[in-house]
Amino acid sequence: MKNNRGLKFSYHFMAYSLIGIGIVIGLTAFSVVPITGVNRADGMAGADIKVLGTSNLHDWSMEDKNVSCMAKFTYLAGKPSMPGGLATFNFSFPVHSLKSGKSGMDSKAYDAMKAKTGGNIAFVASSSTVTPGTGNQFSVKSNGGLTIAGVTKPVVLIAACVVKADGSITCTGTDKLLMSDYQIKPPTYMLGALKTGDGLTINFTMVVKK
Repeated sequence: MKNNRGLKFSYHFMAYSLIGIGIVIGLTAFSVVPITGVNRADGMAGADIKVLGTSNLHDWSMEDKNVSCMAKFTYLAGKPSMPGGLATFNFSFPVHSLKSGKSGMDSKAYDAMKAKTGGNIAFVASSSTVTPGTGNQFSVKSNGGLTIAGVTKPVVLIAACVVKADGSITCTGTDKLLMSDYQIKPPTYMLGALKTGDGLTINFTMVVKK
């Protein structure tokens, strides 16, 4: 994800000496409150984020299943089940919560991500647009700032969303970014025998339950 690459809602980081994030933002419970002909749905979300990376030996991944998130969809009068906008979207989680299942690789990833001085990965949307699709589908595009290792870059997050029969909303997306965009040097492992690539792929699924 260059400065404008879509994060597709969600975020990601390093594994095998880096961070893995592919998103799965799950189970957002919220209440619906009518406001001047518009319904607003507020909720805290739990996220499962997974990031995929490469190295000269093999691919790697890291995951965090407990990302805190806030989402506020707005519903137009007469359309109580189909969101017409997204007033608020943000999330934040500590670097140390990302796990690869290998403590040695995690430690290298935390050092590369400057966990001691820039401990959180966070996104705050400055504006969002909801575009209707066919049937029960719609997409969301959010402009905002993504902070990693203490460096904030403008990004565009894009998600494809589906309203389910029970009123819940499932949003999915994938995106790519470069560690070097955030002044992160791709880490090495095993005395330099394993070298990670600069690029990361982030996958996520967000489930918002009404």
